[in-house]
Amino acid sequence: MTTALSTSPPRAPRTNVARAGASSGFRLRGRAHKAALTAHVLSSVGWFGIAVTVAFAAITAGVTDDATLAHALYRTIELVPLLSIPLGLVAVATGALLGVGTKWGLVRHWWVVAKVGISAAVIVTDAFIVGNAAHDVAAGGAVNGLYGPVIAHVVVLAVATVLSVFKPRGRTPFGRVAVEPATG
Repeated sequence: MTTALSTSPPRAPRTNVARAGASSGFRLRGRAHKAALTAHVLSSVGWFGIAVTVAFAAITAGVTDDATLAHALYRTIELVPLLSIPLGLVAVATGALLGVGTKWGLVRHWWVVAKVGISAAVIVTDAFIVGNAAHDVAAGGAVNGLYGPVIAHVVVLAVATVLSVFKPRGRTPFGRVAVEPATG
């Protein structure tokens, strides 16, 4: 009787489930991961595109001598939250799915936490500042309350993109706990 010997080394037991993925055991793999990542990238790029367009429209409306064009641009900016907020929520939802389903987590790395904060700030300012400021300007108010938020959206969404690409080191206290080997 002959026995087959395995040439591969034995697998080390997994000491901490949280290190390899979500502690619940949920893990995005293969096509599901690619679909979630594609949806996240597309919604994020669209969201950034809206922010750039709004900033361009606000600046153009502020410098043009054509009062009709300026008024039309401000009225258009007034409606932007109707598109920007849902698209931002899709980016947040797909990002959360990726966080839960991959090794990055939602609160393990500072860069992910920063992206969550940036996303929340942009959605809230879209909801409460940008549309209202554009409405006030279109009604004859001062323009200066509009420039800051729309330019800030472009900047912080660009920062979120840089964070996604470079993934700087630095774990949160939750991330440091998750990678400590189990003892016992």
